[in-house]
Amino acid sequence: MKSSKFWLAVLVGGVVVNVLDWLVWSLWLGPTYIMQNTTLFRQEGNVAWFVIGDFVAVFVFAWVYDRVAGSFGTTVKDGATAGLYLGILMSFPSFIFMNLMFNGFPYGLSWIMTIYSIIWYVILGAVVAAVMKKGAATATA
Repeated sequence: MKSSKFWLAVLVGGVVVNVLDWLVWSLWLGPTYIMQNTTLFRQEGNVAWFVIGDFVAVFVFAWVYDRVAGSFGTTVKDGATAGLYLGILMSFPSFIFMNLMFNGFPYGLSWIMTIYSIIWYVILGAVVAAVMKKGAATATA
């Protein structure tokens, strides 16, 4: 069973990345790309699924970080480093392929999403490490 620090890290990390996503997507990327590409992006998506999706992503990240923290370390800087590596693993070249797979998907947006996602994971790694604190990584599954 996971520790209370693990679940607190998931909760805090989920709130942080949801706020970050709301700011980035509602103030910058949404007006710039989504509102201009109404045939590419669905407008009727339920926001709750995005919130839930972020919490699931945070849970998976925290679970993986909990398992590999011994390789990275458990300080905030180490968490950010883990976030950098895991963010690159998750983002590149996945978002670049979106431009190749979907008609009308802007190439520039592919790079913006790649870089933003890596930054997202770096921030998440720092938050998760800060909440889990040194020595909080456990060996339980």
